[in-house]
Amino acid sequence: MLAFLPLATQASFIETSMGTAVVNDVTASYFNPAALVLIKNSQIIPQITLASFRTQFNGQSTLIGSITETGRSSTNTRYYSPSLYLGTPVNDRLILGLAIVTNSANRNVDEDSLLRYVQSNNNIQDYDVVPAMALKLNTFFSLGIGLNFSYANFDVQPILGFPGSNIADSQSHNQSDGRGVGGNIGFLLKLSPTTVLGFNYRSLTTYRLSGKSTYQGSPSLTSNSYHFKFWTPARSVISVNHALTSKLGIIGTLQYFQWNALTNIHVYNIATVAGSMPVVVNGVIPYYLHNTWFFTVGSHYRMKPQWILRIAACYNQSPGNPHYQIANGDSIILGLSSGYDFNKTMTMDVGYAHAFIKNQNIDINGNRYSINGVNNGARDAVSLRLLFNV
Repeated sequence: MLAFLPLATQASFIETSMGTAVVNDVTASYFNPAALVLIKNSQIIPQITLASFRTQFNGQSTLIGSITETGRSSTNTRYYSPSLYLGTPVNDRLILGLAIVTNSANRNVDEDSLLRYVQSNNNIQDYDVVPAMALKLNTFFSLGIGLNFSYANFDVQPILGFPGSNIADSQSHNQSDGRGVGGNIGFLLKLSPTTVLGFNYRSLTTYRLSGKSTYQGSPSLTSNSYHFKFWTPARSVISVNHALTSKLGIIGTLQYFQWNALTNIHVYNIATVAGSMPVVVNGVIPYYLHNTWFFTVGSHYRMKPQWILRIAACYNQSPGNPHYQIANGDSIILGLSSGYDFNKTMTMDVGYAHAFIKNQNIDINGNRYSINGVNNGARDAVSLRLLFNV
């Protein structure tokens, strides 16, 4: 389930970190509804983002009471994130917006992986519908609010086995879905003619997921009352955008993620195996994540009246706890995007970013297994969006 955690940050790192709380188009519906006051006419923005996340673990894994396996294990996660943003001014003070954001993640683990008993193939989708509104109180200050209606679908396929025995590996197939509701509030403050400050707070969202768990061994066993609760973290964001000249500007963003709400996941009525017999049990998955900071500095330069270039560098702290899961280290992200105005009606924006992820030492000593080694990884993302002024 850990693959679900980064879904909200997989879009182009430029758009989701550089100026997250100060944006001048209808993506503000999602990132900071107060910034909707910056749009002057109705807008439509379709966007597509593709990302790839690769990890490799080198070390050893021991199932308690069994043999120790040594070697390496790789995973590859693909992200697909289409989205649509709409917004329109009702009058000089009130602006309405709507964001429809989808995120899909598909993780594949090496066959016969060293970590096949603690990592699993999975397919996870998340769909968010975010209606929002902004109210311009005066020339300098605006408020915005939004609601986040979310739906998630999990398809997790863990491997079960006992290395060193004559019992062959088997697999479970656990499918579940559920809904959650969260809130989104922000403000936008014009400090001077050249400086704008934005703040956004997105609340924790709780998902209550239920579905079917099937043990696919012989004999097989199905539980139709499989269920659990899952949380995505609350997030606070502050951004400052300052224009140095009519062409050149700088921006800084600071984000704080409250991951510590995710401690233990209690899973009920999951089909598994005890020895050679399939059983339905309850379980606890420990996470014990810690809160993190995400820092961004960047610049934007209008090379020509119709062409703008943006660059950004980010430092992203990892929330993972290497004593409980195969976590990733902190990362440094470099991003680049460019926008081109074809005419007054249409703008195209293309972005690319690469994350350099630090090695993370793993030292897990659980009730069933111990894992020791080093995990490393990298992430790439590309995005394309079109802006239509209506």
